[in-house]
Amino acid sequence: MIKYFLLSLSILFSLNSFAQAPINKGEKAPEDGVFLTNLEAAKILAEREAAEELLKIELEEQEAELKTRCEGEKKLKDLYLGAEKEKNAEIGKLKDQQLDNLYKELENADGNEIWWLAGGIVVGTATSIAIFFAATQIQQTPSLLGQ
Repeated sequence: MIKYFLLSLSILFSLNSFAQAPINKGEKAPEDGVFLTNLEAAKILAEREAAEELLKIELEEQEAELKTRCEGEKKLKDLYLGAEKEKNAEIGKLKDQQLDNLYKELENADGNEIWWLAGGIVVGTATSIAIFFAATQIQQTPSLLGQ
């Protein structure tokens, strides 16, 4: 396959249409087309090279701008991250202080909790009995409908 490709390329390059031959003014050209003077061809080549250089410069400027923008955004994100880490550390310290305060309050409790519990049980039981008594009294009273 490669042999055939190379053979066809060698045949194409050997043709006269790809050969360069100088043409003087007034001579008949071997083909139709636009023929340029050396000065015009040099001008076109120089313009093409200049355009390529301008594109390279523009590309480098865009790349530098994007790098600068990316670095700025990264620094901003790093600042936010640092602030969040500090905030998280402060919240952790506050949590630990609150836990310490609660432990100290628990240690300093005066021991009346058992009396509060007993009082709550007594009041709750008395309230339940009173409600039960009232419900049975209401059930024993004759209704107004006569039933």
